Amino acid sequence: MKILRSVFRRLTAGIIFTLLVGLFVLVVFWSRIVLSVPPGSVGVMWYLFFGGTRITSPVVKEGLHLTFPWDRLYIYDARLQSRDEDFTVISQDGLQFRMTLTFRWRVNPNTTPVLQKLYGPDYLVSLLVPEIGSITREIVSRYDVGMLVSDSRSVVGKEIYDQVVSYTRENGVGAEIASGDTKNVIMLRDVLIREVDLPEQLQKAIRDKLEQAQIVEEYKYRVDRERLESQRKAVEAQGIRNFQETVTPAISDSYLKWRGIEATMELSKSPNSKIVIMGSGEGGLPVILDGFGREAPEVVSKGYSGAPSATTAP
Repeated sequence: MKILRSVFRRLTAGIIFTLLVGLFVLVVFWSRIVLSVPPGSVGVMWYLFFGGTRITSPVVKEGLHLTFPWDRLYIYDARLQSRDEDFTVISQDGLQFRMTLTFRWRVNPNTTPVLQKLYGPDYLVSLLVPEIGSITREIVSRYDVGMLVSDSRSVVGKEIYDQVVSYTRENGVGAEIASGDTKNVIMLRDVLIREVDLPEQLQKAIRDKLEQAQIVEEYKYRVDRERLESQRKAVEAQGIRNFQETVTPAISDSYLKWRGIEATMELSKSPNSKIVIMGSGEGGLPVILDGFGREAPEVVSKGYSGAPSATTAP
């Protein structure tokens, strides 16, 4: 019994010691054993004793994972990301200037182990930025500065994007629409020209050129407007002429006199002061004189004894 008790005590002490050592190791290496992959990210395992990074191994998905403390987990953000980058370029006309591009991309979850093995976490500096910069300089050299500062620069940005994601280059960067792509490690969304930083003198020259172009367009518009106005007046004159040719033969002198008398009667009803001389106009039509501010009836009656009778309308 004493021997069994001694053995049991030794075993108990050994187990307690082992548990304490294990607990100590767990506390010390907790951050290397219990790993967490945050939302929107994927992980790639690196095994110390099993060949390092396995390209054919599936990626580690979101959540909590247990690993050996000598292995490592590399986490990549698989969500859409954006970056602004400055490039020094030379245009077709030999001008050197700085251009800022904005490009958006995300990591291809299907080929993240390949990205880890070939480029590593600094893939943006070693792969994406140099590739976009090289193609940007090549394409900008085909255009003049006026193309890059006008609304047409979106065409240049689209051409840069198409060249970067072209399968003929085999640079590891593809289009995002190819969701099942297992060849490229980066899926590029778009490339936009955000800013073109030109010297002040060159900017002024370009603004003056664009301003003169707008003035030319304005003059063209004015010429077209005057041409249309001339056509309108010609049509209006032709219409008046046709009206006169149609109406004139049907108008008699008696009809004109009657219309003149009617117009005189309507005018005499107005509150304005006036003098109406009956039968003194051309063709016997009444004559209406403005009598505002003076006493026309007295002047007529005193100065001309044989003058025709005058009627003053209030």
